[in-house]
Amino acid sequence: MKTKLFIISLSLIWLMGTSCQKDEFDMKSPDVDQFVSILKSGNYFEKVGYGLPDFTDKHIERLLFYLKDTTNLNEFPSHPYSSKYTNPKRLNECLFWTIDGIRFGNKYPSLEPCLIDTSTYSVLTGYKRVSGEKLIEISNLYINWHNEYIKNPTEILKKKRLFENTPYKWN
Repeated sequence: MKTKLFIISLSLIWLMGTSCQKDEFDMKSPDVDQFVSILKSGNYFEKVGYGLPDFTDKHIERLLFYLKDTTNLNEFPSHPYSSKYTNPKRLNECLFWTIDGIRFGNKYPSLEPCLIDTSTYSVLTGYKRVSGEKLIEISNLYINWHNEYIKNPTEILKKKRLFENTPYKWN
């Protein structure tokens, strides 16, 4: 009887332990859907920390899935050396930034994930952020780039400057 009770107790402890592990986020082997879900929940810093996960080329296709989503985010990691933090963050803008970090192999392609429109400079306001509508248009740059890249995966194409002929740049 004691052995049976011990086995049942041990099984329950094991089940509780494995169910808790499913909620943890693996920074070294991240799941894109879980990443986006945590971002949208508004408690990224609490659950994950202040860093960006170790995404690789294999994650780009799934990140592209969310590029039309302009949801405002409460939290998103910035470059560790940056003191800039523009709010609100927008999901697709943050994912463009994440994809650029993967493409250029430097994780953080600028100080923060904030696109500005260099054609809108004013002495009083500086550069304006790119609007949500423009972000949807910009998502097509990434989708078109990826479709071209998967047909011809060269290093030059991987690191193509998508904003080169546009007024947009990372802040």
